[in-house]
Amino acid sequence: MPENTEYTDILESVKKLSGPEIKTVTYGEKSAEVLILPEGKRAHDIKPFLDKYLTAPERRQGTAVVTQLNSFIDHVNRFKDNDSVIFANNDMNNPSLTAVIDYHKAGFEGDPRFGEHRTHYKFPVSKEWAAWIRQDGESFEQADFAAFIEDRIGDVLHPSDGDTDANEKLKELAALLGGNFAGPSTLVALSKNLHINEASRVKNSNNLSTGETSIIYETEHLDEQGAPVKVPNMFLIGVPIFVGGDIYRIAVRLRYRIRNGKISWSYNLYRIENVFEDAFDGACKEAKERTELPLYLGSSE
Repeated sequence: MPENTEYTDILESVKKLSGPEIKTVTYGEKSAEVLILPEGKRAHDIKPFLDKYLTAPERRQGTAVVTQLNSFIDHVNRFKDNDSVIFANNDMNNPSLTAVIDYHKAGFEGDPRFGEHRTHYKFPVSKEWAAWIRQDGESFEQADFAAFIEDRIGDVLHPSDGDTDANEKLKELAALLGGNFAGPSTLVALSKNLHINEASRVKNSNNLSTGETSIIYETEHLDEQGAPVKVPNMFLIGVPIFVGGDIYRIAVRLRYRIRNGKISWSYNLYRIENVFEDAFDGACKEAKERTELPLYLGSSE
């Protein structure tokens, strides 16, 4: 049977069109090879097919997660260059440092970089700080408050603990807030053994010249012997903010209320934002000085 030349040419053309092809795509001064597969003749990136044959990565990428500030500093120093930077997240609930090793080259004309090689450090909050923060402002029944104070009594300081300057500041704070500090033994005794009776009086006052009348409601808290109760309204704790960090002396305001004849307690940590910022800023300063890198508050692009 004689060969049909026209049929053969068509068959060869179909084979060529249906087979895979590698084509070069050019855009401006840059070009890249793409793989054309038979399925719908779509263009596919050829790089994933070739990457598995590489003997080494083309660039560093990924985030190393470290658990100590010293490890963060050492890891950054191992890989940094003149354009590496550190970003600090000062959120009190989620403080962290992130170093971008391959950050963009400095200056308006500086070359951009991928920013994919990073070191991340999440500050480990101490158990003591977490325990006091967790129930700051919460209301306790007397038995629950006694149990809480008993569990955390190791954090409570005597007002006289510390150097002269620190004690003078406590005196100034007590005078400013109109309070007095309870020591550990006094605080335990209050939480366990305080019994208060509430005495109420109503006074009626008349102004004869104007005919105005005013009613004054007075409440007095008395102990079991009928004497006025004098409850210290402040105490002092010493806790680290971060694991392994410095101990901070923190003033705590103590409050109680009588509800249906029962005592309820609450406490408020005084100016804890300032305490946190001091601990966080100290860690940032150490990271900045020991890596010799710029540090910015916030997050990277």
